[in-house]
Amino acid sequence: MSEIATLLTANTQLLWAAIVAAVVSAIVSYLFRRSEIRLLAKVEYECDQRKKLRELIGCHHGGLLRAANTMNYRLWNLYQNHAQGWLDVKGEYANPDRYYFRTFVYRFLNVCSLVRRLEAEAVHLDARIARKEDFVFLNYAAALHWVMTDVALCKGLSYNDFYETDRFFSDRLRRCCDFCLRPEGFVKSGEFDDLLKQASNGGETILDSALRYFDGLSRAEVRFRWDRLVAFHLSLLTFINSLGCRRQYTAQTKFDEVARQNRNPTVLANLEAWLPRHDLRSDGEAKRIVRAIRKTSRTRVAAIGS
Repeated sequence: MSEIATLLTANTQLLWAAIVAAVVSAIVSYLFRRSEIRLLAKVEYECDQRKKLRELIGCHHGGLLRAANTMNYRLWNLYQNHAQGWLDVKGEYANPDRYYFRTFVYRFLNVCSLVRRLEAEAVHLDARIARKEDFVFLNYAAALHWVMTDVALCKGLSYNDFYETDRFFSDRLRRCCDFCLRPEGFVKSGEFDDLLKQASNGGETILDSALRYFDGLSRAEVRFRWDRLVAFHLSLLTFINSLGCRRQYTAQTKFDEVARQNRNPTVLANLEAWLPRHDLRSDGEAKRIVRAIRKTSRTRVAAIGS
């Protein structure tokens, strides 16, 4: 009893100090634990998102790179042979003698469709936490779609952007791509030929936008679709250089050669202006586009001055 009496008569300041210390310790411990749990959850989330993004890019990297290379070779062939009129089929899309036209459209849509599938699947992932090389892949994929659809590429030119002329409406290009995609990948060439027969027989098909775009395409025409395709090729080359192997690499002189295929300098100037908006300002391969554009511009100015 004496011990209890002593406790009751003890200095209450020590008792309150002990209580306060216990409460503060509990609060600090709780806050620290909560912060630790949030940090752990954030780390786990970021690791999971990076893993899924890497898996997604890994799944599409090889196929998209092969499609890009195939399209690259065909574009070089077009520069040499556009005067032959092989793309001028006058609506005979399924004519077996129009092999060049059919395979040209097929290769173009192959690239765009794989970009479309990547875009559709990546929308569920948090790209903010992607690694630098992942960002490059996603940014170039987005740029390939932009360059074929956005009216900004023809800004400053006499161009009516209300109609789907010399470009694709963005959603229509996506529909073309979705139409050509199968669970195992891009549609096989035999099935693609069957789709073209529908268009040649007068039936309205989802592929009409792509077929009309390339029908009669030539550098000699007074239109802007040729220049848009040149801009697409420059973007394609940087994509291949950034993500391909050494044997697929394109030197600066080849970039310059592609840029010289352009007819309207304004289109190239608009392409250069938009590269930073695709977060490609500091990418080494994108700088090749800039150098090619500026060299072509200087050459033209010198030619006018002479």
